[in-house]
Amino acid sequence: MTNKFLKNARTGISLVCLALLTTACVSQNKYEAAQSKNDLLRKENNILAMQRSELYTATIALGQELEIRNEDIAILQEEQAELAIEMEVLIAAGTVKMELMKSGLKLTLDESVLFNSGSATIKPAGVDTIKALVAQLEELPYQIVVVGHTDNVPVGPNIVDRFPSNWSLAAARAAAVVKLMSDEGIQKQQLVAVSLGDTQPIASNDTAEGRAANRRIEVRLRPVVKE
Repeated sequence: MTNKFLKNARTGISLVCLALLTTACVSQNKYEAAQSKNDLLRKENNILAMQRSELYTATIALGQELEIRNEDIAILQEEQAELAIEMEVLIAAGTVKMELMKSGLKLTLDESVLFNSGSATIKPAGVDTIKALVAQLEELPYQIVVVGHTDNVPVGPNIVDRFPSNWSLAAARAAAVVKLMSDEGIQKQQLVAVSLGDTQPIASNDTAEGRAANRRIEVRLRPVVKE
């Protein structure tokens, strides 16, 4: 009788331990799942906050795009003509495109010359391009706004930790160009870095050619806004 009782008692204890262990495992799994969900939500909130901040910065820098004075347009037309001569090779190769707008002179730089895919480090050929551009711009008393653009393809998993979104990647690229311009002699107070991510495509993102056109850096020259 005693042996049978002890055997049943051990069995009961084992079942209780198993039940407790199973409950603990389930609770741990639920905790880990909840933690993962919280981490994901926190990351998404950080991305949204970053995008709002970048959008606010872009709005301040580019929002109004006020028309410039006639005398400034005349000066920029002269600068455009001089730049076209000095950068003839780059323009002919399609590395740099120029357009005089009502808000100032816009130079569009080929992203593939400046950066490798998923990178914000300027390539040697891109460094040469920026240096050639700075040589022509450093004496101009204009605000220089560097704008980063991307296509609408989400950033890949191999770079998402560094650049959580296209906004972040475009911002890092614009900042890299601004830093190089500053290092090469442009006054810091003249420089502004802006990210517009994939919000202003100039071509369809449905084709490889269109996406390539949308991945670009724009350098905008315009009169310094005085308070």
